[in-house]
Amino acid sequence: MKTKQHSVCDECRRRKLGCDGKQPSCSQCVLSGLGCPGYKKHIVFRQPTSPSSVASGQRKKRPRQNRRPNNTNQKPIPPTRALTWPLSDVLSLCIQNFVPTNELGSMSSNSALSQSRICGAWVEVLPGLVGVDGRHDGPLSSAIKALGMSLIARGPNGRAPVHEAIAAHSSALKAVGRLIPHANDDPNNYDEISAAIMCLFLSEKFFPTSSSAATVHARGIGELIQLRPPQFYASGTPHKLFVGFRPILILHAFDTRKSTFLGAPEWKTEPFRGVVQDPLQTLLSEACAIPAILEMLDRCSDKNGLVARQAVTQFVEAINRLDRWHKSVNMTVGDFTPLPEIPAAGTNFEFPNITIANSLSHYWAFWIICAIQIKRLAAQHPDISEDCLLIDGERPENEVVTRKVLQFSSSILASTGYLMREDMKLYGTASAFFPLHIARSALEMFGGNDEAIGEELRKNAEVIYQRGYDDVLLHTSTKLLS
Repeated sequence: MKTKQHSVCDECRRRKLGCDGKQPSCSQCVLSGLGCPGYKKHIVFRQPTSPSSVASGQRKKRPRQNRRPNNTNQKPIPPTRALTWPLSDVLSLCIQNFVPTNELGSMSSNSALSQSRICGAWVEVLPGLVGVDGRHDGPLSSAIKALGMSLIARGPNGRAPVHEAIAAHSSALKAVGRLIPHANDDPNNYDEISAAIMCLFLSEKFFPTSSSAATVHARGIGELIQLRPPQFYASGTPHKLFVGFRPILILHAFDTRKSTFLGAPEWKTEPFRGVVQDPLQTLLSEACAIPAILEMLDRCSDKNGLVARQAVTQFVEAINRLDRWHKSVNMTVGDFTPLPEIPAAGTNFEFPNITIANSLSHYWAFWIICAIQIKRLAAQHPDISEDCLLIDGERPENEVVTRKVLQFSSSILASTGYLMREDMKLYGTASAFFPLHIARSALEMFGGNDEAIGEELRKNAEVIYQRGYDDVLLHTSTKLLS
């Protein structure tokens, strides 16, 4: 008697495809629009021809059983050598991690058909760029494989060798480098290079190979985007790539405290002239000026009162814009329902969809950054006029402002459970990182000695541990609140 490998579904076995073993349906069946029959064990009984043949078979199988014990309680482990997978399988892995399940059957270059998200919306155009047969051979295919490998190798429980992830990234870098000089030779080259560099950027975010590589990729994609005028991104695949790249590039500007070209008026309007911006994109339009204020502060001495006064004024204006955005989209507490407290996990919020979850959690994070910067500058420069300092009509040192910072920080922590749900895959989990770093830092800054806040942070850490993202807690420090 023998059993077939149960990490391969019946449909993929019949079609002789690589199966990623996803439960309850594998990526290959989902992306092909087929019903996945699951992973039933097929037991085949064989009549031995003689006792000696049975003994011979047992002798041959015994060493293999010793090397790989059969643990029926252990979940099937997906293949770990992604470099040997067909491109179509690696592409399926990437798409399933960054595209909501309910959108898999309707992926299109028309952004109106999909929800705006912080992370990975641009991945939807990859099948069209590599070709329906998945046999496209070039820089983009190498970059997709590098991204797929980084997803498998990341974290302390990575299921792929580190050296293979590094090799895949290195190979993709060389391939993209060879194509960049020919970006203008063929219109298709431009989209391919853009998508390839963004694959490498995400690969670096999930599996860093150096401290500066992500910044290099972000600068590269920014410079590439600016080779075309803003109106070039108003429709089709370029628009889909732009609206997918935009959130990541703006958040990277926050992380590096550097201004971004995306803050220019034409870059906030022209790419959206043919569509109605959703709440997340309009929020980013209001927030993208904040990194420039941080950059201005970094260039000047802390003792420069004139610059401090100018920065405070701009931070207050940014908070007012954020609050107007919040009112204009009518996103009040009534738009989502807090779930009852779950033991060992804390209170969780439930949202109507990923766009609202991303929008609210980042609104809270941007507001916290501005408020804490105003509090810091006001403490360092007591001579700044009170009229320039008011936050919601209150002076920054007022307890009301501190309570609101703590309230918004707690709301971000309460969003973690939703964003890190298993069905949200990486597009949900990755979008929680930025707000989480801000919220946890703010809670430690203003409530580090408070027992209730300490318990809140501990419960939030348990949620993150349970989702398997322990490494998120290793990088909670942020320069944005100092």
